Amino acid sequence: MTRGSFARKRPREFDGSSSAELAVLDATERLLGEIPLQDLTVADILRAAGLSRANFYHYFANKYDVLVALVGRAFDESYGSDPPWATSPGPSRAKQMGVSLGHTLDMWSKHGPVFQAVIEHMHSEPSVAAAWQRMFARFVDATAEQISFERDAGRAPDGPPATMVASMLVGGSERVFYVSSRGLDSRLPTIDDVVEPLSAVTEAATYGGRRGDDTGVPTVEGVGVADVADALSSVAVAEPETGTAGSILQAMRELLVDEALDALSVAKILERAGISRASFYFYYRSKEDAFIALFRAAAVGIVNGLSGLAAIERIDPDAFAGQVRQWIDLQGFAGPVIRNAVHVWPRLPELRAEYLGAMNAMESVLEAIITADRAAGTAPGGPPPPQFAATVLWTIERAVAGALAGEEYLDDIDAVIDMVAQLLYASLYGRR
Repeated sequence: MTRGSFARKRPREFDGSSSAELAVLDATERLLGEIPLQDLTVADILRAAGLSRANFYHYFANKYDVLVALVGRAFDESYGSDPPWATSPGPSRAKQMGVSLGHTLDMWSKHGPVFQAVIEHMHSEPSVAAAWQRMFARFVDATAEQISFERDAGRAPDGPPATMVASMLVGGSERVFYVSSRGLDSRLPTIDDVVEPLSAVTEAATYGGRRGDDTGVPTVEGVGVADVADALSSVAVAEPETGTAGSILQAMRELLVDEALDALSVAKILERAGISRASFYFYYRSKEDAFIALFRAAAVGIVNGLSGLAAIERIDPDAFAGQVRQWIDLQGFAGPVIRNAVHVWPRLPELRAEYLGAMNAMESVLEAIITADRAAGTAPGGPPPPQFAATVLWTIERAVAGALAGEEYLDDIDAVIDMVAQLLYASLYGRR
């Protein structure tokens, strides 16, 4: 490991190059390409590495410890000698950040399963979260310094704090690389598909707009509305909550205000709902199954909120921002449901399907709006609408997730919502 290694500081004085450590790291990375981390056991790693349990625990406390070391190794390999923060803010930093995007692309291509495991467990495993945030912070600082440099030079307008914008952009990159490498979004089928739209989002967030082809073919008023309706029809409609099932879901809503889904027990739900265990399992297979029903109801409101953009004067920044605030309305019991969903969907397959369905519907809405407004000449050209819509929405989704987790620089949810409203407007309509 390099002197400035990204790896955690271990309690033992090992440099990460012993044959036993390397065997564990190599075996675990291979296995992560076949087995999700939550299903991977230390016994699996020992068999693949050909080591004893004593060998393993001499170096690592658990499988999450191995994951942290794998992340450090991958970052050292990709950035150890050529990080974007090695140059001063300015043209050299901007050029280096472009090189850095190439490094990131290569890193996810080579080590995708490692970073996928991190994204799926960073909200449930403190050691993974701490390691990831240390690395995340270096990129945020470098990006924020460059944004501030451009503002001070008069090339970029003032706006939300540079650190907040940088956190949104770095998190957005994290999210789109994750969904594309996992094959979770048909609009981003490969990692290569994220580069152009990510660059466009970064430009819009930094400069308040993009350079794009302004030529457009006028179209009839209301174009794209049918596409919006089609997108909404793909969202599963929540079944009415009545009787015992309704009591169960309402009890969960109330409990999730103060507790995370991971910590919530069925016993607590039974007590709050005043029902028997048999009654609970008559309606739901698990607390996760019941949570999916809660999310389905909340998702309908979220998707409908975004579709409201189709009915307003979108070129008006104030009207646009107001509709975005209505879209990301996390008041009442919907807020705790969404807060839990954005953090656990990557590792819960059944919830993931519902979550991706809602994201796909919103992407369809935004894609229709982008296509219509570019054709009408009210929006500049840019990356293909499918990839651009997906990248913008995943960037927003990750910023909201960070706010709901209280991440540094994103801990003011109202300020984050205002920021993503500006980002969405600048991405779609801003011109440089």
